[in-house]
Amino acid sequence: MNFEKKDKVLIVAAHPDDDVLGCGGTIAFLREKKIKVRVVFLAEGISARYLQKDIGSFKVKKEIDYRNKCALKALKILGVNKEEIFFNNYQCLNLDQISFLDITKTIEKQVYDFMPTNIFTHAQNDVNNDHTIINKAMLAATRPFDKIFLKNIYSFEILSSSEWNYLNAFNANCFFDISKTLKKKILAIKAYKKEFKKSPHPRSIETIKALATFRGSQSGLKYAESFNLIRSIKKN
Repeated sequence: MNFEKKDKVLIVAAHPDDDVLGCGGTIAFLREKKIKVRVVFLAEGISARYLQKDIGSFKVKKEIDYRNKCALKALKILGVNKEEIFFNNYQCLNLDQISFLDITKTIEKQVYDFMPTNIFTHAQNDVNNDHTIINKAMLAATRPFDKIFLKNIYSFEILSSSEWNYLNAFNANCFFDISKTLKKKILAIKAYKKEFKKSPHPRSIETIKALATFRGSQSGLKYAESFNLIRSIKKN
């Protein structure tokens, strides 16, 4: 995985914190190199914890707003400009109730507006339904008709989702060195104070560090984030 200063990287995530979990160390590296990064969240990450009748309540709206503020804080730590962060706030874990065309068009609009050279998004085998829908919508939104600016599409893994598909878990084929940016990733993760648990929960700081160590050991690095290369187009 090589990046040039002229590259533009689009992160399409289901919920605030998926971006940091999936590729926070990579984002930090890209921004340190002054490479443009845009982050798009399709859904909020709160309402699935409540009954349908409570979703429109002030309490839930307040928690959604707080989660979005955490996302802004986390991405500021990673160096992403506020103007390049977009929230769509579709209902959490309810993307299967929304028109697939609408989701695809939402992504497609961002793709044509930003014209990325590289995209990072969710893996197709996650147990989280929002994640798998976004993966499919991304493929539909980036069909290579005239998007000659887009070189690579990668999927990332999300702890407490990717690894729980026991018969078809995430199997990486690309690794990115985050030995110098893991500390920033951890700081960004800590911006989500309510979302992270004590070990051995998969979303504990200890487990996040352990995954970075494990992926590093797979690739001869101290710490790494891992990805699947979904598509790569090399234009002469």
